[in-house]
Amino acid sequence: MDLSVVRWSSIEYNLQDYVATFYDSFPNIIKVTEGFLGKQEIDSVSSSTVIRVHSVSSQKRIIAETKCGQILSLPYKLQSLKFLLPPVTNPIQGFKVRIPMTLEEILAKYSLPITVYSAKLLSYKEKGDIKAGNGMVSELTLQDAYDESFLLGHPIDKGKIFVEEPIMVPMYMTELKLVVAMGLMDENNIKWKEMCEKLTFEVQSKGHSSEATFQEIFMLDKKNLSPQEPKYNSIEPIYIDISEVRNDSTVYLPNIGKLAVEKKHGTLNAVKKPVNQLPEALKSETPSASGFTTLSSIPADLHHLTVSQVCECLVLLNMSQYVKAFEGAQVDGQLLYDLDHEMMKGCLGMNGLNMAKLVKFRNGWRPNLQN
Repeated sequence: MDLSVVRWSSIEYNLQDYVATFYDSFPNIIKVTEGFLGKQEIDSVSSSTVIRVHSVSSQKRIIAETKCGQILSLPYKLQSLKFLLPPVTNPIQGFKVRIPMTLEEILAKYSLPITVYSAKLLSYKEKGDIKAGNGMVSELTLQDAYDESFLLGHPIDKGKIFVEEPIMVPMYMTELKLVVAMGLMDENNIKWKEMCEKLTFEVQSKGHSSEATFQEIFMLDKKNLSPQEPKYNSIEPIYIDISEVRNDSTVYLPNIGKLAVEKKHGTLNAVKKPVNQLPEALKSETPSASGFTTLSSIPADLHHLTVSQVCECLVLLNMSQYVKAFEGAQVDGQLLYDLDHEMMKGCLGMNGLNMAKLVKFRNGWRPNLQN
């Protein structure tokens, strides 16, 4: 299609006015005259972009709040993450087995609001921002459902339509302006109709519009949400990446000596080597898998501690009230160093004094308990 011979509308439209005016005439072609520069690259549309729009689509999404107070928007048909319901105790049968379920499966059986737990320990950060801090996804309260609307179409560049690359333009891009293709400059309506029919045939025969899914997860700015009239689909989101937190830390064996094999008179005899063969400088840095009994037995570097060893440290620091929360969040030595004050308070329920105490402890401080 030669875009240089296309006659564009004399009126610039925003997305809402465009949909209201041309909804009954889809598919049609638009050209962006004033682009939208979003908070992230994924959330931007350049001016002069040409799109063959074939529908306005709507996606059901779920509003979820983390324990730290962040508001997340998740697709209702999200398949990449599964969640657990809170444990239910039966006096006769004991705890019921909890099976991970998708959001769609959970909401088919239960009504909102409902609290769920991620089946795996997850963290998230803003897309494309290497300096952004990590947040934790462990407990979510599913609060509300809404419909996110967007234009669905295919880009046209240098006269070629990219039918295998469906494009979605969210309706919250309120600053975006566009003009609409009204025909050809020479007003040859027959030729214009043939050109449009050719595009339609390409999309129907080669396009992947039916497979286009909007599986992105994003955060919403809490201060811009109105409790009286929440219009989530009019708020520009912050797209995030979610990944599993892996527990790949090294486990040290207890330093209780070694067995060597010595051959004597044709028989094999086990000879116990002396205990504590490690250099003195390394002894204090090697945690024991058998557990810590005193604060002095805890190494200065906590990165290699297991979840249970981290909890033993809490007990020795008179912070046993947080053991259950740390166990539930699977906080090992590596994750311990990633905790910030917001996570400690919102996700683990710690108070100010104990947060300061834990930060100093992981930095090497040990309480002076001498008389």
